[in-house]
Amino acid sequence: MQDSNQQTLNATEDAQYREFKRIKRIEEAKASLLKIECDCLTAYADKNSLKETCKTANALEIGAIVVFPAFVKTCVSYLGKDPKISLIASVSYPYGEETTEVKTAAVKRAVKDGVDEVEVCAPTAFIKDGNMMYFKKECKKLKKAARMCALRIVIDCSLLNDKELAKACVTAADAGVNCLRLNNADGDVVASVKAAVKGKCLIKGDKADNAIAFANLCTMGADTVGCTSAIELANYILKQAEAE
Repeated sequence: MQDSNQQTLNATEDAQYREFKRIKRIEEAKASLLKIECDCLTAYADKNSLKETCKTANALEIGAIVVFPAFVKTCVSYLGKDPKISLIASVSYPYGEETTEVKTAAVKRAVKDGVDEVEVCAPTAFIKDGNMMYFKKECKKLKKAARMCALRIVIDCSLLNDKELAKACVTAADAGVNCLRLNNADGDVVASVKAAVKGKCLIKGDKADNAIAFANLCTMGADTVGCTSAIELANYILKQAEAE
């Protein structure tokens, strides 16, 4: 009788332990979802697709969705009151060719329309020309225009050499931007920039459309990661947590 009771107790404890581990895995998975940002920066991101993306992303509670400024008001209405995710506007995408005045006006409009954060593409031509004074002044003006919203500067790493990239990232960080988005950067580049800015701003990686790439960028120092397949990635991470 005693052996039977002991076996029952052991089975109960084992079941409780497995459930505890399952809950912990799900909690860790949900925490990782906060680092995922859904990039909706394509010609196919129309109102119908954005409505579904906002609904699904909000239910999954991923970190954010990133949209063109023209869709900010629409997405604010789709997300409704007390959304679980952040809304980010991407200004001057993808090359940052507009003047500082045009970018500043777009940032102010996005803030007025209700975004939580603003991404602005850096003026690549000025950076390659070595005109860091122009770039620094632009960052400061954009930071002022963003007001209480966080400001990110987007840098296309594929267009800059190592020296240009390091100087641009340090310049932006010194100007007070909240985050650097490193487009087309692998894990080694993320780690290098992370070390260069010395904690002055956050780092966002991009193009992590599978779990391995996502985990690698996070391990190398990315605080958030942009994904075009963010919904699929989030669902996969949650499914894996349940299955283990």
